Amino acid sequence: MLDVHPAHHAATTWRDFFIHIATIVLGLLIAIGLEQTVEYFHHRHLASEARAQLQVERTSNETSNEFNIFATRLHEKYLHRDLAILHALRDHMPVSAGPFILRHARYLYLEDEWRKIHQSGTVTYIHGNLQPTAYRYENQEAFMARADRSIEDLYRAAAVLRSESDPLNNTIDTNVTFSNFLKTIADSHETLSDEAVERGFADSAEPSDVSRLTQAQRDTLEQAIQVALVDDDALLTYCFNIKRNLSRNLNP
Repeated sequence: MLDVHPAHHAATTWRDFFIHIATIVLGLLIAIGLEQTVEYFHHRHLASEARAQLQVERTSNETSNEFNIFATRLHEKYLHRDLAILHALRDHMPVSAGPFILRHARYLYLEDEWRKIHQSGTVTYIHGNLQPTAYRYENQEAFMARADRSIEDLYRAAAVLRSESDPLNNTIDTNVTFSNFLKTIADSHETLSDEAVERGFADSAEPSDVSRLTQAQRDTLEQAIQVALVDDDALLTYCFNIKRNLSRNLNP
């Protein structure tokens, strides 16, 4: 804030008085103008930085969305095969080849910058229509919430596959290996062969033999898989909403 100091001598005439008042008013206007100019450029700087960071976040989320489409479609494929295995066991038919895979991989959507500009108030300095961006973040949040719930429900239902004889093979090394495998899929832009993808996910297949389950247990697991397939359809809808939004809106 700039300080405006009045003259050190008292006004002796009306003319001096009005000059004195005009000097103070002019000084205040100049001070206010300078302060607003500084704030204007500061706000422009904040808005420019925010847009740049949102663009980085947008690029990352676009990659995540493409991976989530790929991974959710793959999850549906594996769940359909799981159902075929369960149906074959129910009907006493030969079991189809392939591991029993329930795992659903997905990439997180970033939202730190979007939250930051709202919490700091910087969003008020960004010109343009941010409604499309808000819609995209809403779909990303909805995807993650439903994916978390769906995965938890499916894994809980799959508890019938657990037994005291299951190998304890979940280690930091297997975790890092699977994480690197998912990154390879994303970096390859889904050009890995079906065989390579199958091998990578086969390491996360259920270790137990589903044939040892009772029919009631298989029925419970079958119902959970069917619900998971419905969830996957909803997840893909969120992903397609995000993909369409990204293609139609160039703003962060």
